[in-house]
Amino acid sequence: MRVLIVEDEELIREGLLSMVDWAAEGFNEVIGCAGAVDALEIMNDSGADLVITDIYMQALSGLEMIEMAQRMDVHALFVILTGHGLLEYAQKAVALGVKRFLTKPIQPNELRGLLREMSREITEQQRVEKALLETKSKLEAYYPVVCRDFWASLMTENTLTDAEIVSRARRFDIVLPDGPLQCAAFAFVGKDITLSQRVSLRQVMEEILQEKLIQWVEQGDMELAVLTEGICDQELRTLTEAVRAHFDLSLFVGIGQSVDRLDDLQYTASEAIKALKSIEGSDTHACFAADLLHGHREKLVYPTQLEEQVLDALRYHDRADAQALSAFLDAVYGMGGRQELQLLRFQVALYRVAEEYNLPDVPPFAVPTVPESRAGAENRLLGLLRALARQKERLQSCAMSRLVEDAKRIIDRTYSDPDLSVAAIARQLYVSPQYLSRLFHVVCGETCMDYLTAVRLGAAKELLRSTQVKSYEIALKVGYNHPNYFSALFKKHEGMTPKQYRQEHSL
Repeated sequence: MRVLIVEDEELIREGLLSMVDWAAEGFNEVIGCAGAVDALEIMNDSGADLVITDIYMQALSGLEMIEMAQRMDVHALFVILTGHGLLEYAQKAVALGVKRFLTKPIQPNELRGLLREMSREITEQQRVEKALLETKSKLEAYYPVVCRDFWASLMTENTLTDAEIVSRARRFDIVLPDGPLQCAAFAFVGKDITLSQRVSLRQVMEEILQEKLIQWVEQGDMELAVLTEGICDQELRTLTEAVRAHFDLSLFVGIGQSVDRLDDLQYTASEAIKALKSIEGSDTHACFAADLLHGHREKLVYPTQLEEQVLDALRYHDRADAQALSAFLDAVYGMGGRQELQLLRFQVALYRVAEEYNLPDVPPFAVPTVPESRAGAENRLLGLLRALARQKERLQSCAMSRLVEDAKRIIDRTYSDPDLSVAAIARQLYVSPQYLSRLFHVVCGETCMDYLTAVRLGAAKELLRSTQVKSYEIALKVGYNHPNYFSALFKKHEGMTPKQYRQEHSL
């Protein structure tokens, strides 16, 4: 546990630090602070469990420091150490949640008694926090059940709209996949299956399907799966062979058509079940709903995962991944004829990404009039990828700069508001405080709070140079409710007090 001793009189501060064996009382880190500004920086940076502070100090009083610490969301126990009367402070101290008053000079036994009392209370707080974490962990353990029920409801007689489904998923912290979805129905034939065997079957199939699989839902004697994309022929063969080899069972699969809307998931689930039932008692182990609807047709194995690697590099890293493109083209040109359709599908996917991010100056969509060699296709598509990547990088850079500029405008316009903070600015921009802080530092080389402080102190210096407004009034005008804190901060950044600055820079 960490304790801060905040006392501007060095003899008293050093005396407290050496008065007792702090480690024996449960406090393994003891830090002496010569003033409230230093203590606030430590609390804001690394926190504290217990703070013992004097009331009267040069820059900020102990009560002002406690009030500011609580605004900074510092969770610590506070003890007031004073040689003065208590009545004038008692009401405010109680309102701030101060735990105890200690009157100077304090005796070692009194200090040890206080530390034991505070240590017990801190330990109890930590026990409660641990219990809350354990409760959270138990809730997380139920999360798979919540996910299963959520997807099961969509695959049955769902009456929710797409927007209502998205809202419900957000409420349950369920991440919805992008793009089309489809369902597959699985049946295992040969012998009765125990619960543990069913779990093992799912695990084997999960290893084969990997990222394609969103959720398993048990429905009677069959298993329904929600997938992000279709099962290819190779995966069907691998699944069938794995089920036969490990469980001595025959696998039958029905696969529904893909849907773009969540509220249509029930239709692909129904199609998958119908497709599965259509091959019951036959020698066919897989049936696509599209084949039932439109007659048998050859299923080409499009290299979807390799395509996603190329698109992800463009989406999330603003770059053209030449190696991923080369692997994609190897797959396309290695599967035989009809490369033109595969390349057209890939090109359409690239332009969808461009549309998704509203890229302003993409090259015109063009289709080769004659079949391309692999080298020709790679040269053309890599050029297109690089053009889109440059556009996206510029757009992203502009978006980042605009966000930072918006944050600066908010600061420039409302710096006098004492409640203005990084969190308050982030709320107005609909981003998280952490993201805004990182982005601000990347773009400007300084933190958002550094910029706010600079703007406030810049405004204060202008008032000091050009007016005779008193320093405490200037503090209020530039957003500081505590004039002493303003003075201490001013001196820390400018190397002189506001009064000295006015004397040197008056117009």
